[in-house]
Amino acid sequence: MADFCARCGKTLSLIDPLLELKGLRFCEDCYPDVKREHAAASISDKMDRKNRAAFADDESDENLRGSIIKGKQALAAKENEFKWDNPSLSLIASALRILTDQNRIIMKQNELILRELESRTPAVKSK
Repeated sequence: MADFCARCGKTLSLIDPLLELKGLRFCEDCYPDVKREHAAASISDKMDRKNRAAFADDESDENLRGSIIKGKQALAAKENEFKWDNPSLSLIASALRILTDQNRIIMKQNELILRELESRTPAVKSK
């Protein structure tokens, strides 16, 4: 019984090396790319689980400002090493991580703005 590459559909013979990942078989041409993409997705999942909350509600304004500055610096470094010369799923995953990091920074900035507005707005007295 012949198997097929899960990515490109190439027929795999019995003498082909067994290149499996997560229960799927791949040809020698596709396996390195698939392995790299799975590794990138795994790292992304780990980071996503770690960074689910953009900030804690009780985080001080100074800590939030420091976090925004550090986030912007890290984001600038990621954007500088981003390369468009190899379009692949791992490239798309990297772009999505950059966008997610940008959104986290914007959320933190919005929280600072809200806190500042709430502290400057006088309490409205109800009758």
